[in-house]
Amino acid sequence: MVILCVIPATSDFGNAEVVKLARKYDPDGIRTLGVVTKCDDAANAEASDIVEKVLMERNSDVRLQLGFHCVVNRSQKNIEAGMSREDLWDKEKKVFTTSDLLKRIPKHLWGTPRLMEKIAKVQESRVDECLPKIKSEVRHTLLELEQKLRELPIQPESEVEQFRLFNDTISKIREDLSRRIRGEFMSAESADRNLTIAPKVASMVQEFRQDLLSKNPEWLGEDMIDEVDDTVKTFVTGHTVDNLTGPQVFINFIKQVFIKEGLLEKSVNGLVADVGEHLRMVVQHVIQEHANMSGALCNRLEAKAEDHIDQLTAKARYFCKAISECQEVTFTTDGEYTENLNEFRKSIWLNNDPKKYLAANFGAEGQLPSEFLELLKQAKEEPRKLATLEICASLHVYTKQMIKNFVETSAKLVKFNMLDKLAKKLEESWREDQMSSLRELFPKDDAILKRQQDLKEKIETLYEFKEQLSSLRTTILLDRRAVTGRTFSEKAEARAG
Repeated sequence: MVILCVIPATSDFGNAEVVKLARKYDPDGIRTLGVVTKCDDAANAEASDIVEKVLMERNSDVRLQLGFHCVVNRSQKNIEAGMSREDLWDKEKKVFTTSDLLKRIPKHLWGTPRLMEKIAKVQESRVDECLPKIKSEVRHTLLELEQKLRELPIQPESEVEQFRLFNDTISKIREDLSRRIRGEFMSAESADRNLTIAPKVASMVQEFRQDLLSKNPEWLGEDMIDEVDDTVKTFVTGHTVDNLTGPQVFINFIKQVFIKEGLLEKSVNGLVADVGEHLRMVVQHVIQEHANMSGALCNRLEAKAEDHIDQLTAKARYFCKAISECQEVTFTTDGEYTENLNEFRKSIWLNNDPKKYLAANFGAEGQLPSEFLELLKQAKEEPRKLATLEICASLHVYTKQMIKNFVETSAKLVKFNMLDKLAKKLEESWREDQMSSLRELFPKDDAILKRQQDLKEKIETLYEFKEQLSSLRTTILLDRRAVTGRTFSEKAEARAG
């Protein structure tokens, strides 16, 4: 805190090594106090510039912000005689008050008691200035060390500690996954946006729906009208006089496009695969976040999770394939579908405008393909055209309803088989598989143990230092006062008086 630069009175202050050394550690001289010893030798010398050097009157004199203070020490003879501190102070006072040379030095710049008082005041001032900064640095360092200690992997040694840590880790992973599955997970970290489950899967289902709808043929467009018309010509004419809708043509188109060509199965398999891959990524992240105290534990949990998610994916794919194959059965309980087609057919025979029924059910009139509108005009005169029209209209309405229902059912199957039971099933499989090998999951790491011990020792040392800092200023104030409450210099003067 304060540098005491001790120099004999008869030395050349400017060339003194101790002054050079002090300047190295205190370049501005703001905390260096010059202590001039052997002043009695200067008083007995034939010539001395001690007064000028102490008062720093000349340009060439060494300058210290705290100045210089003069004292008289015990001689070797005094030491051997066992001179007391009080007797020394009496001797010192006599030297400074009787010497014509030393009388020129102001009273506050000489005497050991006043030096002690001065040092205490300087120390007190420095403490007031530096102590808050030091305390802040200590507090900051403690927080850093404690954070580093918390970040170190836990090293459980007993079987009880290993079981407790394993149990806590599995519970944390399950709860974290459950919150993500229920849509309750929130985070301020931008990277966590891709690590949700409920919102991500919902987005995947929407993409799945849009993808299927985009791949659904344009049943009211030119290509599909021609294809249906050609099929009616080839397979329906002459055989379905009483049923112009040509049910077998309708059924065959559904089978061919959605079942045999695999549109439904391929699309739903893509959904299942995407959900499975996302679950692997999220589960791996959650495991690494909560089980990072042991690499062995992380690896075992991740491996088991991979196997389990593969099983759930295969199960979901099996059920989704089954419901895609079920769409071969062209059956609906949707009364609105039948009602719309009946109204359309009735409008033909009652000379009403069928376009209003189509526009109400298939889109605004302006959005209907021109080919389809042309067929409407020809419908009354050409029954076969009416059959084509009814088949296309039926396929257009039915496939949209079928895709909607298929997406909803597939989404429920995926959610039920892959999401709802994921956290619970993972926990059960982990506990069953890992409980018998706890020691393998928490191997002892000497390097980590050594690092933990080192951090604990540093933290303990800093806490002790922090306690010392708390009482530092009180100690300085007590040192400045005697038991009676007077300063050292006041006591010395009182005793001399």
